[in-house]
Amino acid sequence: MERRILPTTGIEVREAEGQPTRIVGYGAVFYRDGQAGTEFELWDDVSERILPGAFDRAIKEDDVRGMYNHEQLLARTKSGTMRLSSDDRGLRYEIDVPDTQLGRDLVEHIRRGDVNGSSFAFSITDEEFRKEDGKTVREIRGVRLFDTGPVDFPAYEATTAGIRAVGDVEEARKAFDAHESAILAEQDRLMMRARIVELGV
Repeated sequence: MERRILPTTGIEVREAEGQPTRIVGYGAVFYRDGQAGTEFELWDDVSERILPGAFDRAIKEDDVRGMYNHEQLLARTKSGTMRLSSDDRGLRYEIDVPDTQLGRDLVEHIRRGDVNGSSFAFSITDEEFRKEDGKTVREIRGVRLFDTGPVDFPAYEATTAGIRAVGDVEEARKAFDAHESAILAEQDRLMMRARIVELGV
């Protein structure tokens, strides 16, 4: 499982008479060419982009939790207390705030501006690695979504808007290494085939 944290995603509290207080934000943003904060540097010369459509299946099928700091349950799609959608910006969540101490405290922290980050936890179901301008780009095209919601203190800061834990980078590196190994194996197979043809075997 991997996590990405966005320090600023415009989390807001919405209140309407007769409706529960809601927290609305973006758990992930899609890549936009030239727009800062939509491409995440995994390590030197390898970056990651989330493409539009990456959450479409998950929104329809996954039972996703609305979590605070990936640890405290706020809502759940299965119960109808959280709704997910995807627009041209990214993965949007809307959480009905529970009438609990956690819910009340979190709403106050968001109002004060103390909490302004969002995150999502996922595993990749569809990805592609490709070369672009001398660097490797990991394009995320599909995910299994576990949770999304507000976070108050990113544990690791980076030069871009993308934040991730060391373990997440290791998972990404394993995927990249597997991709590179598959390419090398295919090259070896093609070279062996060419050699066999050359020898007339």
